[in-house]
Amino acid sequence: MVSISLGLCACELRLNDPFKVEEPADCEVESQNQFVVDVMREFYLWTDELPADIDLSAWETPESLVSDLRQGVDRWTRISDKSTSDALFMEGKFVGLGYKTLRGPDNEVRISFVSDNSPATAVNLLRGDMILGVNGVSAEQLDAEGSWSSVYGDNEPGVEVSLEIERLATGEVETVMLTKDWIDIVSIPVASVVDGPGGVPVGYYIMDKFVETTKSELEATYAMFKEKGVSTVVIDLRYNGGGLISVAERQVNLTVGADHEGATAYTFQYNSNYTSENKSTEISELGHSLGADEVIVLTSSRTLSASELVINALLPYAKVTLIGGPTGGKPVGSKSFEFCDKLLFPITFRLVNANGNTDYFEGMPADCFAEDDLFHQLGDPEEGMLAAALAYLDSGACDIQPMPAPGLPPRLTQLDSVGETLLPNALEREDIDSW
Repeated sequence: MVSISLGLCACELRLNDPFKVEEPADCEVESQNQFVVDVMREFYLWTDELPADIDLSAWETPESLVSDLRQGVDRWTRISDKSTSDALFMEGKFVGLGYKTLRGPDNEVRISFVSDNSPATAVNLLRGDMILGVNGVSAEQLDAEGSWSSVYGDNEPGVEVSLEIERLATGEVETVMLTKDWIDIVSIPVASVVDGPGGVPVGYYIMDKFVETTKSELEATYAMFKEKGVSTVVIDLRYNGGGLISVAERQVNLTVGADHEGATAYTFQYNSNYTSENKSTEISELGHSLGADEVIVLTSSRTLSASELVINALLPYAKVTLIGGPTGGKPVGSKSFEFCDKLLFPITFRLVNANGNTDYFEGMPADCFAEDDLFHQLGDPEEGMLAAALAYLDSGACDIQPMPAPGLPPRLTQLDSVGETLLPNALEREDIDSW
């Protein structure tokens, strides 16, 4: 048996899984801090950049220690509550209100996305509705105080939130009461086939999450596409911050698997301690796989991680065009290490496509700029970004050129709070069964 000395955590590597470590013997703060340091030194992608001497007593929590140990471009290494993480990624559930927001043309706060079967749908919130106030505090005051994050209260089921809204459809102002609750995620709320140039069928879907339950939704979507003869796909990832790699793998297989079975999709690259574990994932043909020859992806600064992995993996095998804005820039991922009812997610690997492309930390530039049109519903062919995609397919040219500088226009920035609480945008979990 191969073992390594990892101080107080007494962690032991197992031959059948070199990334498996045992929890610390106790959950005193110093023991947790020692566990964090030992795991980071062993598995962190940038382990060579960690400080040589770390005083464990200088941090009152392992969370604060992890934050300070991040190196260079890393803004994702973190610690999360295990039960919350498992609920999100494995069960497809999260606690929240069920909506996201963006700034509108006049810096107003508008609903951008509503989760199906959520507290937001219960009060008929729709994309484009304007938020005038929260819990009796006006949007202007929340802006002035910078208190959007705190005004929603604790993120627990049963917490009530009062919203003053102006309905997009009618212009009427009303106050609605929402209660935070567990929401069963619908990852693909809109999937359709629209007419492309010459009546050619174009498959469109918006994908909000990469969680375990997304896989069956992807299968159903591509089954519909295959039945209707789709060979061009528009994938809307404008709000998708990532998730399980196994879902990204499924998405790649379904999009191009019919023509590229056995080709390399992407490769995991670990730090210098684990180069022997570097390995590639091959594309597989599934029952509903397409051989898409053209893929358009709708993107924004919220498009991160697993979303970018899908884009990067498809680039060698299809004509891939990004329409919208530059992506967020996360070409790396994490393995999880359990301790004291928590999960440590250090960045542990790079993701590299078949052409060797990686390290897009500044994001992937969009090929064509398009506005996120909050005044049309998602999936409407007249909605700004989808309309730009269909126009590009028709003409082969962008409606608006050149691209603006990296980063979205100020009016499309995300609010401090978006009505739902998720883990930070990241390729949050790399489940081993995806290999």
